[in-house]
This record gives sequence, structure tokens and C-alpha cells, in this order.
Amino acid sequence: MTSAKISATAVENGWPQLKSQRAWGPFAVFSTSVSTAIATWCFIIGGFAAYYLPAGQGTLAVLAGSLIGILFIVLACMPASAKYGIDAVSGSAPQLGSRGKSLAVVLIYLATLGWNVYLFVLLGRAVVSIGGAFGAQLPTWTVGLAGIAAVAVVLVLLRKGAAAVRNFSQVIAIAVLILAFVILALLINSAGMSSLLAAPAVAPWEEPSVNWASAMEVLIASNLSWWAYTGAMVRNSPSARKSLWPVVLGLGLAVGVGSLTGLYGGLLVPDSAGDPTQFLVDVGGPVFGVIALAFIILANIGTAVVGVYAATLAVRQLAPVRKTSWTTSIWIATLPAFILAGFFAQAVFDNFSIFLAFLGIAFAPMCGMQIVDYFFLRRQQYDVGALFSAKSSATYYYWGGINPVGMVAFVAGVATYLYLLDPVTYVSRAPFQFTTASIPTILVAGVIYWLGTKFILIPQNKGGYTQKTTAPGRTF
Repeated sequence: MTSAKISATAVENGWPQLKSQRAWGPFAVFSTSVSTAIATWCFIIGGFAAYYLPAGQGTLAVLAGSLIGILFIVLACMPASAKYGIDAVSGSAPQLGSRGKSLAVVLIYLATLGWNVYLFVLLGRAVVSIGGAFGAQLPTWTVGLAGIAAVAVVLVLLRKGAAAVRNFSQVIAIAVLILAFVILALLINSAGMSSLLAAPAVAPWEEPSVNWASAMEVLIASNLSWWAYTGAMVRNSPSARKSLWPVVLGLGLAVGVGSLTGLYGGLLVPDSAGDPTQFLVDVGGPVFGVIALAFIILANIGTAVVGVYAATLAVRQLAPVRKTSWTTSIWIATLPAFILAGFFAQAVFDNFSIFLAFLGIAFAPMCGMQIVDYFFLRRQQYDVGALFSAKSSATYYYWGGINPVGMVAFVAGVATYLYLLDPVTYVSRAPFQFTTASIPTILVAGVIYWLGTKFILIPQNKGGYTQKTTAPGRTF
């Protein structure tokens, strides 16, 4: 097998990549991150924050929540992914076990599926708005039809794997970033700064601190979902140092900036819920509105390419899927999105808040465990071979391939989140108003994992905590 073929196989199956095989420089990571971050979902996230805070306070909460969320991602999954050239699923084996990492596959699949479905639905809404700008009242099923067409486009683009993700993202990243600023300026110009600052929150809680925590939680939980995406991108970069600021700026800050457009749109056009496809033609005129909507469609496809790529990498960690071709794996990863976006578009759109809460519930515990494990227990060293071995003698086999400490820590984190915040009603309990829900979840999962490792795993000589692991730079 040629070196090119070996490299391609490693990319497709999520195997560790040699540094010499990683072709993504800082700009490739940044452009892919921006393309991933700034899509219509940012506008909806910001529109959700508009329920709780007015423009001034909301701006601070949105930016702060974005940076806090990306901080945990940078600490949890980026170092190992960049160091060993692995994706997020492989990086979870030390905490969950060689078979337990299937939980990470499920979480990534559900998260990327959810984001992709929303992208396809919002893309369809943009198509309907373009039709309206030309005086055509398109039927509601047009949203689903456009979503199905978008899925087909993504399938075609992803046939070439990681190269398609990088090349397509670099083409549209700058245009998408400029578009977000232009929409922002149009909103302020059309309504006036004084009107924006005077606009009240759409549906705030009575207690101000709860509103602050709720708005920040929306952004923290949203950025925690980058756990599913970061590994898929950073594993193609030769070092964490070269990926750090591209990820922080391209994923973290870009989400905040993009969400400001949704925040202001949600305050000025409350019925829009921040979705610019519902007001772009009105504030920018038909010509600009149609052009901007076309860019939104392009941006959503670019983001969906990254999401489907991450989902495909995740499902190919499962042996039955790994035996199929890359194209078949893409179909497996996208089929539910095809169905949901095509036939249940409105139901998907109406349950966005529940999906946001799921992101915090799913990835906050994982971040807590990985930060504690990688930095404080393993001293930034993994046994790379064991990440991909299901043998009973493998370092991360634990008991039957499952790390019970990791599972208990994960469940404890989920219970903490559910206690602090109801994901359906968004009714909270103290001390949510001071801590949000994601931050305590990260802390609880991390502490329990540390205690379980110290008092159960290490005494039982499980997990490789007492042995020397692969030295950095010798093989990978």
C-alpha cells in the first residue's frame, strides 16, 4: 500500500496521522472553523439569547459565553487531537474504555445530526424567503425539499473526504464573515442605535441574574458542541500551538459575533427569533436580500460539510460501518438528516431550545473528565496504540472494554445539569443564576472522575495510570 493510500485510509477511519501527513496550516484551521461557526444557527442562538437580555447586556453575555465555552473545548479535546492526530471519539477511549467510547460516537452523531438538520431547515427557509422577494409564495413543503437538495449537495462534496472540507471552507469563509458584519450593520442602520438599545428582552425571567445565566448558558452549551467538530479538524494540523488561536477565534469568537446578529435581530424583529431569512429582504431591500440569502445558503452548506464529515468519522469507529466504503458511510451519517429535514422541518425548528440544552448535557461531562484525565492524571500522555485496540490486554480495556468510573462521572454530570436546568421549560434551580448549568456539570464530572481514578482505577492497576505511555514525538 502506498504512503498516499495509507494516509487516505487513516483520514477516513480516524486513525492517528503522522505529523508529516497533516496538511492543514493555521489558515486552513481558521477558515474551516469560521465556515463551521458562522451559519444560520448562530443567528438562532443569538435570537434565543434575546429572550432574556436587551442589547447591551446581551452583547456581553453572548461574547463571554462563547469564549467560556470554547475554553473548555481547547482544554478538553484539542491538545490530544493535535498531538496524536486523532479525532474526538478516539480521544475518549482513555476515559470511557475501548468499547465505552461508543458513547462518544452516539453523542457526536446526535450533535452533528442535530446541527445539520437545523442548517438544512434554515437553508430551506432562506429559499422560501428568496421566492417571496420575487413575489412567489412558495408552499411550506419547499423548506423540506430544499433541505433534501442540500443533503445531496453535501454528499457530492464530501466524496473526497478531508480535502473537500478544507478546500470548500477556504472558499467561503471570508465571504461568510463579511456577510455577518454587513447584516449586523444593516440592522443597526435600519432601526437606529437608540431603538436597538431601547428594545426590551422578548420574554425575560423576573430575576436579572437568571436572565444573565440563561443567555450565557445558551452560548456555553452551543460552543461545547464543538467537541464533536474540533477533533475532526485539528487532527489534520501538525500541532496544537498552530491550531490554538485559529480555533479560539474561528470557532469561539466567531460564534459570538455571528450570534450578535441574531440577538439584535431578535430584539428588533421579535417574531423572527433572530432568523435573518425572515427579515433580510425587508431591511436590505430585494437585491441585497436575495444576495445575502444566497450567501446564507452557501454558508450553511459549508458548515454542514464539516458536520457530516465529523459524523462520518465518528460512525466509522464502529466496526460494521468501517467495513463499508467512505461514500456508504456518508450516506449512513446523513440519512436521518435527510428524513428529518425533508419531512419534519417545522417540528425540528420548534424544538431548538431543547437541542441546545442537550449539547450542554452531553459534552460538559466529557470536557470535565478529559481535562482532569489528560492534564492531572496522565500528564498529557496517551498510549496511542491502545486507543484503537479492543483486546482485553489493552491499556484502556478496563472491565469488558468499559471504564465504570468514566460512566459514573458522565451520569453524575448529566444529573447535575438536569438538576440545575430543565431542558424543556428552561426553568432553573439555584445556584444556576450564579454558575450556569454547564460549568458545574464540568466540575462535578471532573471531580468524580479524579476521585474514582485515585481510589478505584489506580489501586486496581487499570487504565495505564501506573505505567509509562507513548513518548511524544517518537512515533506520532
